[in-house]
Amino acid sequence: MATNPRRPPVNTSSVIKFEPADGVDYTRALSGSERPGMMAVTGMAVMLLSLYFISPAISSAVNGIGWLLRGRPGSLSDFQAAATGFGYPEGVLGSFLAIASFIGIAVLAMRFIHRQSPQWLSSVQPGMRWRYLLIVAVVAAVVFNIVYWATTGRTDFHWAPLPNAWLYVAIIVLVGPLQAAGEEYFFRGYLQQLIGAVVTQRWIVVLVSALLFTAVHGTQNLPLLIDRFVFGALLGALVVMTGGLEAAIAMHAVNNIFAFGYPTLSGTLTDARAIAEVSWGMAGVNVLAYVVIAGLAYLIGRAMRVATKTPS
Repeated sequence: MATNPRRPPVNTSSVIKFEPADGVDYTRALSGSERPGMMAVTGMAVMLLSLYFISPAISSAVNGIGWLLRGRPGSLSDFQAAATGFGYPEGVLGSFLAIASFIGIAVLAMRFIHRQSPQWLSSVQPGMRWRYLLIVAVVAAVVFNIVYWATTGRTDFHWAPLPNAWLYVAIIVLVGPLQAAGEEYFFRGYLQQLIGAVVTQRWIVVLVSALLFTAVHGTQNLPLLIDRFVFGALLGALVVMTGGLEAAIAMHAVNNIFAFGYPTLSGTLTDARAIAEVSWGMAGVNVLAYVVIAGLAYLIGRAMRVATKTPS
C-alpha cells in the first residue's frame, strides 16, 4: 500500500517533542519516544487507573444524576444496579460515556506522558481518515444485517419494544459510536502502541491486545470467549494492515449499534447486556460476519491506497 509522500509540519509546541520514526507501522509509532520501556509502564498504569476507577466513576455519576432527576426512586444502590444492567436509559448513557472517556484519556496520555501528537493515535497519516471510516461503516452495516437476518434474526427477533425505546435507540445510535471509538483508542490504539514500543513483532502486539480485550469482558463461556477474541484480533490486525483505527472503529460501532439496538426493539436489552454465554452456532455466525467485514475493509483500504506506514 502507498504511504503519504511527505511528513506533516512538526508541531512546535513545547509539550510535543517526539515524532514516530520514518516508515514504521502503527504499532511502532511510540518506539522513537524517550525511554519507551519506562513510558510503557507509566502508560499501562494510566490505563488501569482509567479502567478500574475513572470509567466506573463516570458511569456512577451519570446514574446518580438520573436517580435524582427521577425523584430518588428507591435506594441509590438499587437504582445503580438496575441502571448498570441497562434497566434505565441513563444506565446505557453512563456506560457508553464511561468507555468513551478512554478517547480523552489516551489523547492526554500521548500528549503529556509521551510528548507526541495525539494525531498518531488515529492513523499513520497522521489524523483521522473520515472518508475511509464512513465507507467501512456502511459496508459493515450491510453485511451485519445480511448475516443476522439470514441466520439468527429470523427466529430470535420479535417486535416488543422497551418502554421509552426511542430514547434507548437515540442513545445507542448517537453515543454508541463514541463508546466503540473509546474501546478502539484504548485497546487497538494506545495499548497496541504501548506494547509496540517495546515489542517489535507486531502480531504479538495484536494477540496480546486481543487477549486483554477479551479478558476485561468478564465471565464468558468458551464460544463467547473465542467470539470476542477473534473480534479483537481481527480489529487489531486491521489497524496494522490499514495503518489506523478507522476500519476498527467503524466495524465496532456498527456491531454495537445492532447488538444493542435489536434487543431494545425486542425487549431483551438487559439480557443482551448480561450475556455470558452463546452457542457454538451463534459464535460461528458472528465470526463469519467479522471475517467478511474485515476482509472487505482491508480491500477497501487497498483500493483507497490508505497509508500503512509513517511518512518518510
